[in-house]
Amino acid sequence: MALENLRRLDEAKAVELGLAEAASTAAASTPTIAEGWQLFFEHCEGNPVMGGASPATIKRYSAVRDKHLQFCRKHGIETWQHFDEQALRRYGKWLAQSSADRTVYLELTLFKFVNGWLIDQKRLPAAAKLVLVLKKPQGTDTYCYRSAEVTAMVEHCRANKNLGWLADAIVGLAHTGTRISELAGLRWSDVHLDSGILRIADERSSRRKRQAGTARTTKGKRSRTIPIHTELLELLGGMARQADGFVFHAARGGRIRSRNVLEQFIRHVIEPLQPKYPVLAGEIGFEHGRLHSLRHFFCSQCFLGGASQGEIQEWLGHADSKMVEHYRHLRSEDAQRKMNQIRFLEQADGRPAMNREPGVDGGLGQSGEDPHNERGHE
Repeated sequence: MALENLRRLDEAKAVELGLAEAASTAAASTPTIAEGWQLFFEHCEGNPVMGGASPATIKRYSAVRDKHLQFCRKHGIETWQHFDEQALRRYGKWLAQSSADRTVYLELTLFKFVNGWLIDQKRLPAAAKLVLVLKKPQGTDTYCYRSAEVTAMVEHCRANKNLGWLADAIVGLAHTGTRISELAGLRWSDVHLDSGILRIADERSSRRKRQAGTARTTKGKRSRTIPIHTELLELLGGMARQADGFVFHAARGGRIRSRNVLEQFIRHVIEPLQPKYPVLAGEIGFEHGRLHSLRHFFCSQCFLGGASQGEIQEWLGHADSKMVEHYRHLRSEDAQRKMNQIRFLEQADGRPAMNREPGVDGGLGQSGEDPHNERGHE
């Protein structure tokens, strides 16, 4: 930054002495790609009240920045003013070759945000604004586990004394819909067994905890509460409390870490159980499931259990109801069960019209299933 400020001072003096035109210095002062990112990250690392971001967010931004720098070097793009709409489209096309549509959308949106921020800071002219309209992808290719699969995971881990900790984590994720980072940071002070409530804390506003490096944050930037399901309540009630105050621990008693849990989950749960739940070629199935799939599972089970969209939105910690739909998966068998619970017609005696004896006017059996439907005989 010191060199950049010195350069700007030299340019201002050159204009003042008539040695350079103001227009040419404006073009010269446009930040390079690296300088623009540096300015933006200095802003992100500031106080949250002034727009600062959490360490997790900065980490995600860093990965995008590194790819962007590599791309710009390869294509000879030196400044943010040169990273125009054409370059944005080219980056999106390049990224789409190896990434999902949602990743493409998020990264291009970040570039537009940085571009707008640089304009607000008077580091780019307003004419350099990126105006490409992006369409947010709908749906998801994240696999959502079935109840039988989650049950098999827990039983598989319980059968191995070294994987009991992983079974606890799976139960915790499946019954709360939390992200693994949130579960890893859960403390006993957040768990209220008497009232049946646990709190997912966002402590970014705590100066003392920020200074100590212990402040917990959530992606939604706010704390939230989740009612404790009876099955989770039973688990928590029987867990030993360790001196560090955290609820979930790894096999040797240390704190669980997101990356480590994911690696152990794939190696000791997904891979061993994969033969039990084969996936057809070209389909998304059990083998593609990850820890985040348990968040989708939680959301879907809550919908099937009758929870309202507003309740689920609060439990997941989303401000946008559209994100709840992103997590919701309704399988065909679940939809059929819901449909069969709806009464459309009644006979004269008040009995449901669908409860007719087989063979009468081609009606269905008392079970409500078509006897010629192979699904009914599974």
